[in-house]
Amino acid sequence: MSEATPLQPLDVQTAADLINRQFPELTRLEIRLQPSLGTDNTIVRIGKDLCARFPKVAWATGTAQRETGVLPRMGRAPIAVPAVYGAGQPSETYPHSWSVLSWLPGIPLTDGALADPAAAAGQLAGFRAFLRSVPPDDAFRFCPGNNWRGAPLSVRTGSFQAALARLPDVDAAWANRLWSQALRAEAPFSPAWLHGDIHPGNILVENGQLSGVIDWGLCGVGDAACDLLSAWAMFDAPAREIFRAALGASEAEWLRGAGWALSMAVIFLPYAYENGLPCDMSEKMIERLMEDFA
Repeated sequence: MSEATPLQPLDVQTAADLINRQFPELTRLEIRLQPSLGTDNTIVRIGKDLCARFPKVAWATGTAQRETGVLPRMGRAPIAVPAVYGAGQPSETYPHSWSVLSWLPGIPLTDGALADPAAAAGQLAGFRAFLRSVPPDDAFRFCPGNNWRGAPLSVRTGSFQAALARLPDVDAAWANRLWSQALRAEAPFSPAWLHGDIHPGNILVENGQLSGVIDWGLCGVGDAACDLLSAWAMFDAPAREIFRAALGASEAEWLRGAGWALSMAVIFLPYAYENGLPCDMSEKMIERLMEDFA
């Protein structure tokens, strides 16, 4: 969920040449493009069990190094995360770092896919507790390379206000009121690991259960309230309450999470409308926020 400047498109033959040259042991495996609604990476399947992720927007060119540096620390997570197979190096045909990761089973979360949303809310709360238990590494502190995920909310004010002005159908008075409340909830926080982009497109489901958390290119260390945006991206009101209770989130932390959800939706929507991208998740996030903060 980010407005982006595209890089040169990557075709499957170029991707195959890169993979075969740098990982010759994979030469015999089928290589094909994976359809994806994501805006930041081109995904290429390598056989049944692997995939390569090539950044396709300018700001994301450092995300592969984040993934390969962070994912090995998350191997004990209570929900599966990709394992790192290898790090692809820049070359004359693709001048950026890229990654080869394990391919997790499951499909991205859609409405009605969860057999028990309340149980899933508790499971996701446990996942977040695990992230907070991993010792933070200041080398991965929020920065332009992870789109400032986990930074103080105030750094998003300019982008939020500019995007809101382009959304005549969003109640600006309500949005500004919630944004002000979220900013007033800013306070010193203990830096912790965060995924940075937990929404249905990055949550996998298998047999009605949460089965994987993918796309770690925006992960980092900062204010973990950033990841609370998942409350409004994934859950209806009853499951949101269970999620919050399981987290033990304070009022201030919950408000900052709401600020992240609001700003993510508002900043993405004009870009989505103008480029014909799916935007139902962002619209639903705003609807759910209006339910909770009328």
